[in-house]
Amino acid sequence: MRHISLKPLLKKIFADADGKNIRKRLIKAHKKLAAMQVADRKNHTDKNGPNKWKPLKTRLTNVLGKKCWYTEVELTGATLVVDHYRPVCAYWWLSYDAENYRVSCPWANSHEHNAEHGCAGGKGEQFPLLPPGIAATGKNRLRMERPVILDPCRKADCDLLAFQADGRPILNPAFIGDPMATKRVEDSKILLNLDHPDFNSKRETDVNTHEQLPEGAASRKEIRDKLAGKLEPTAPYSTAARFYLKLHRHLDWVEKLLSSAGT
Repeated sequence: MRHISLKPLLKKIFADADGKNIRKRLIKAHKKLAAMQVADRKNHTDKNGPNKWKPLKTRLTNVLGKKCWYTEVELTGATLVVDHYRPVCAYWWLSYDAENYRVSCPWANSHEHNAEHGCAGGKGEQFPLLPPGIAATGKNRLRMERPVILDPCRKADCDLLAFQADGRPILNPAFIGDPMATKRVEDSKILLNLDHPDFNSKRETDVNTHEQLPEGAASRKEIRDKLAGKLEPTAPYSTAARFYLKLHRHLDWVEKLLSSAGT
């Protein structure tokens, strides 16, 4: 999961003329929605919303790359979408609030079968809460909520995730013994499809292959160059690569890679 510091990013994006126009359209759309009958809001948002937030999604992907903020998969032949972290069915008043937007792939945003667990993953309109399970009724009350689903725009949430050498997401060992952290990670692995086998295989990062090659072998440099590319923030699954390589910082060449990447 990629941590996105959203508030300062939006401030920068909304600063120029185009950004100001995008923001004005979102504010206008919210006011129109607020004036509607409750029963009409969701249908209106489903029909008109994508045209309002698509320009913002375009600017976000121009800055951060075409990579899902949840799974870190990079999409080139498919379309990334704006996911409402808190779904519009329950939080209509966040429909046009950019701070509620997350750039998402279809696997995290909508129901997709996960063969690893024999079930459909993807959050869809699900938004479970930890006890006491009281949903906010206004933006100023959001801080009182305790969401289950990990949020890429909260660093503390991203820190709960770790990855094995085979690419599978797990609870960060630093939080073993914390039942709430365990539940959030285990549930998010399904609700966001983080543990999808296709993603796991692509997250694999094998330091041992490098170590088994003889000194000076050309293949060693190829592996290091490939790993350096994986550490780029816009690269697919860069968070998993960073976590795994940090476990091997005792190797000089790994330390150099991480230092060069600012990790």
